[in-house]
Amino acid sequence: MTALPAHDMGPAANAFRKEVRDWLARNWTPEKRAAHQNKPFKDRGWDAEVSRLMGRDGWIGVGWPKRFGGQARSPTEQIVFVTELANAGVPYHAHNTSESIVAPSLFAYGTQQQQDEWLPKIRNGECHFALGYSEPEAGSDLAALRTRAVRDGDDWVVNGQKLWSTGADKAQYMWLAVRTDPEAKKHAGISMLMVDLKSPGVTIRPSMALYGRTFSTHFYDDVRVPAKNMVGEVNNGWKVITDALASERVMIGGTRIATIERAFDRFTEYVKTATVGGKALKSDPLIRDRIGALAADLEVARQLQMRSLRVVEQGRSPIHEAAMAKVFASELQERLGQAALDILGTGGLLSEDAESAPLGEMEQFLRHSLMGIIAGGSNEIQRNIIAQRGLDLPRQ
Repeated sequence: MTALPAHDMGPAANAFRKEVRDWLARNWTPEKRAAHQNKPFKDRGWDAEVSRLMGRDGWIGVGWPKRFGGQARSPTEQIVFVTELANAGVPYHAHNTSESIVAPSLFAYGTQQQQDEWLPKIRNGECHFALGYSEPEAGSDLAALRTRAVRDGDDWVVNGQKLWSTGADKAQYMWLAVRTDPEAKKHAGISMLMVDLKSPGVTIRPSMALYGRTFSTHFYDDVRVPAKNMVGEVNNGWKVITDALASERVMIGGTRIATIERAFDRFTEYVKTATVGGKALKSDPLIRDRIGALAADLEVARQLQMRSLRVVEQGRSPIHEAAMAKVFASELQERLGQAALDILGTGGLLSEDAESAPLGEMEQFLRHSLMGIIAGGSNEIQRNIIAQRGLDLPRQ
């Protein structure tokens, strides 16, 4: 058994991979990585200081147009970038929503004033957003959201509830979807607001998720938001949301696949040397067969991702292609976690902080896979997209 080689992404992206690795070698030292890894699991993945460091050296917005201060890197190079960060365990989630969702929306729909005010702060790693989409009865069916915003002079007054937001307890702002016309059809009457989470009337209640990190429920009670903080036209928020979602899924997919690759390599490294009852695990043909099947599936996930990237680079939105890649990769994470626990036996059920855990991170990896099935649009919804947009099957 050997580790999977880095995916060949083409000459330009492979050269860029070396640039990223050189920067990581200088700035994300083994000591910094170990210190971050020693934090409780719930505190990993978010580090505002790392975001500022990346902003200082121009590593936020690598795919942004140059007129907005970015590097104008191709989608393939962007995937290489997020993959290398994930493989190195860099905690970049503090600026991820701001960079990959808020900023592109400002490119397309923001006013000149909004672009001048918000983009430099995002690019410098100083402005952190959380995502305010899902509600108690509007999760996968996002268009059913009911959080209201009513215009009052120079402000919008917001009332409602959101949930499942990651990072809301740490972020400064919320990228908030609200209903501004309750009489309109579901997909109409929605608008997008940038909300300061320190505003009077905002209440944030963090909870621990099954996979070991916090998510938040947040309440808005007569929260006043300046009208200048609306992105796009009134009642045109659905267009703002959907334009960002498909490309966002491509980037999320890159991070997810990198996470799977890292876990797969860690697991196979363990299997190479582990013994059970005096017998080497690597000599068991059933185990070798199962690991081989997972390696093949991982290559399929990579190819589905590349297909989505080619669509983006052609200037089109990879709607069903991104859905296919998302479904396959998220369910592969679940299969890998389950296979690891099956092979590790009862010891595989122990968490990473248990002294006798053979490879404790795999237990947490399996729990985390449940989030991947739901986040970014549940797999049931993705299969509908594949059927309707990819296979042109009739709606029922």
